[in-house]
Amino acid sequence: MDITVTLRDAVDGAVIARTVMPSRALPPAFDGTQLLEAAGEVWRVLRAEPAFREEYELLGALELTLRRVDDEPPVRMIPARDIHFSMSSISDPLPAIAAPLDGRSMLLVKDDLWRDVELVGPFAARAVRANLAAIRRVQTEFRSGPGFTEIHLRTDPAEPLEGVVLTVEDLAAGLGTTTHFVRPVAIEGQGVVRSGYALSVADGVHVYGTVDQASRVTVAGVHRTGVAGPRVADDFATLTRTRGLTLVDWRAGVQTDDAEELADWFAEPPQPLWR
Repeated sequence: MDITVTLRDAVDGAVIARTVMPSRALPPAFDGTQLLEAAGEVWRVLRAEPAFREEYELLGALELTLRRVDDEPPVRMIPARDIHFSMSSISDPLPAIAAPLDGRSMLLVKDDLWRDVELVGPFAARAVRANLAAIRRVQTEFRSGPGFTEIHLRTDPAEPLEGVVLTVEDLAAGLGTTTHFVRPVAIEGQGVVRSGYALSVADGVHVYGTVDQASRVTVAGVHRTGVAGPRVADDFATLTRTRGLTLVDWRAGVQTDDAEELADWFAEPPQPLWR
């Protein structure tokens, strides 16, 4: 049977990958001696929840907390070909966390979906081209079943809105809403993002990210849980053209400020996790 496996970094709790593996490829029990390969590195399994096969087979799920191994000889290696990354690309690193989740109303974003879709400025053009090419390569050459045997970590553009003067108030005005709908943004399993914001644009459509000390927006991610109509697409098209931005859906290979293309994009369901 197949087991949904979450790989988590022990250093910061970030999700390295979500993968599906056959139960027979996993040890019957995790005892701290197992090593595996993921994201081009060797990791030691520090903790497994649950630790025994009969338990993770019953649940159909397993979470492994990992630590990078430097120059340590393998003890028991899970073959890299058995590790399937659930996504072809994720953003790295995650933003700073200010506080744990505290029950307030906030936008909750999965850690591997942080900046999965975002607005970028003109200074990011070279990084956008390089990332899209790398992601296409992963999707073309490293697909295996429902997932991928490689993953592309997007470290650039570190400042996607470099050179763009934009505030949350500007975003609200440009997208036909008000700052009355601003709330904190949090990362699932991590906590509330430091200097973060989340702006409700329409049902199922939010813009979120971070601001600097001068209240300038430094990250503007687009989070969708459903489809949206032409008004939302028109507002995004106007905002992007006016501010010299483009909307980039990294895993879908979309980069545009065109109203018709944006209308088609918003009319489609959000990207599945397995892409």
